[in-house]
Amino acid sequence: MTAPYDLAVNLPLREHVAARLRDALARAPVDARMLGYPAPGGDAPTLEAIAAWMRRHGGHTTLDARRLVLTLGARHALMLALRLCCRPGDALLVERLTYHGFRAAADAWGVRLVAVDMDGDGLCPAALERAIVVHGARTLYVQPTLHNPTTVTQPLARRREIAGVAAAHGLTVIEGDVYSALVAGERPTPLASLLPDRCLHAGGIGKVLGPGLRIGWLLLPDDARRDAAVADIARESDGLPLLLPSVIAGWLMDGTADALLRDLRDALRERNATARALLGDRLVTADALHAWLPRHDADRIVADSRAVGVAVTPADGGIRLSLAAEEDPVRLETALRRVAAVLAGRAT
Repeated sequence: MTAPYDLAVNLPLREHVAARLRDALARAPVDARMLGYPAPGGDAPTLEAIAAWMRRHGGHTTLDARRLVLTLGARHALMLALRLCCRPGDALLVERLTYHGFRAAADAWGVRLVAVDMDGDGLCPAALERAIVVHGARTLYVQPTLHNPTTVTQPLARRREIAGVAAAHGLTVIEGDVYSALVAGERPTPLASLLPDRCLHAGGIGKVLGPGLRIGWLLLPDDARRDAAVADIARESDGLPLLLPSVIAGWLMDGTADALLRDLRDALRERNATARALLGDRLVTADALHAWLPRHDADRIVADSRAVGVAVTPADGGIRLSLAAEEDPVRLETALRRVAAVLAGRAT
């Protein structure tokens, strides 16, 4: 059966954003400058708006907007970081469970991924140190905040341990961070703040406003690598179109994006509560876009869920359930009930 219910794709809620965007585009100031070649790294007002957003919602207490480049989404930022840090054939360390998009990018670049063990606080520093020594790796990719797929957010003490290991061994860190704005309360300190001289920080607005906007960014640790990233963008695309990033930059500065983020957080709290009520205590949630269900029989659960019309995402040792791809909360509840029936062996 083709799955009519989507619990697989990690999307935010999009209808309200689309309505706001229609209005914003109708009023957008369009001039001849927008039809010329854009600055390959992004124009200064857009980068300043992104930097302000990262300070408010990403835990960056100090951030120089001149070290940012605008990218075609967060995955593009990760690919740029890969090309800057690794050559084909290099070993690159990743968490044992990691973002499938990064894995695909690394495979395409010919990099050899080495899985590093995790525990309840995320990446294990002792396992990281052993992997550095055994494999001679010089680069680590890590997701410290609302990890995909497990939802783990590393506590500050763990981040400091990882930063210490990286500094001691001269390790370059690629930090993937697309979910930190969803964290309520005090923002976790990013590794980019703990390792300002050796961390490339990739992020984007897609998990708040929608990945179709294709607005991401890469924070570089120094001018040389920022210049190299800009040169890479210039070679492949001459830079990103200016119109849509300028509209979203306005939202980042005038409070529109903050209001949409608050609405999304409220909805996610309700949706995570619904998921916990229907799927039980084994479901791992953090009021994020996705929840994590540890299962030794993940492949069977995925197949049986698809058979009753629900798409979910498998991972080694569990399944990821996306809680906002279905805009309608009634459809979400129906999909979750079908998965609950699969787990209980009652699916028909």
